[in-house]
Amino acid sequence: MNKNLSLLALSQVFGFTANIITVFLSGIVGSQITSIKSLSTLPTALAVVGTAIFTILAAKIMGKIGRRLGFIFGALVSSATCLLAVFAISQQNFILFCISHLILGLGIAFAHQYRFAAAESVEKEKVPKAISILMLAGIVSSFLGITLANYTKNLVPDHLYVGSYLLLAVFTFMPAIFFIFYN
Repeated sequence: MNKNLSLLALSQVFGFTANIITVFLSGIVGSQITSIKSLSTLPTALAVVGTAIFTILAAKIMGKIGRRLGFIFGALVSSATCLLAVFAISQQNFILFCISHLILGLGIAFAHQYRFAAAESVEKEKVPKAISILMLAGIVSSFLGITLANYTKNLVPDHLYVGSYLLLAVFTFMPAIFFIFYN
């Protein structure tokens, strides 16, 4: 496996946890910080809408500044918006929590571009294997993200799930480090 594909696979393991943990936790957290229970899954929906809206923007940004800097930017956005979610949870601010998830969609949109970079990183006959490796990394991300989010949910006393989002901020920052070495 070439260096770029290895970096993309590692980035998928850590960066794609934003998508997984958002689906796993945002509805639970939403129900805890809003008095209107029918809106509790709005953060989840906004993350999906944000991903859809920002996918074109992510592609255009990478077209201008390149994949490497685009992926670093996407990782930094994801990490920063996870910290915004931490603040929103600690302040019991549902609107801010929703905004954080809409913006998190931008970071997730960049993470969805990893498979295209994987296809570009290998010879034409190895493209299916490269994409399969990224899909396998996504499965690892699912197990790792959910397990560790559950273990860290009580990390900050009196603020359930703040620890999970702090972990997510660290995880989504990791690809920014990996992509420093990406060509």
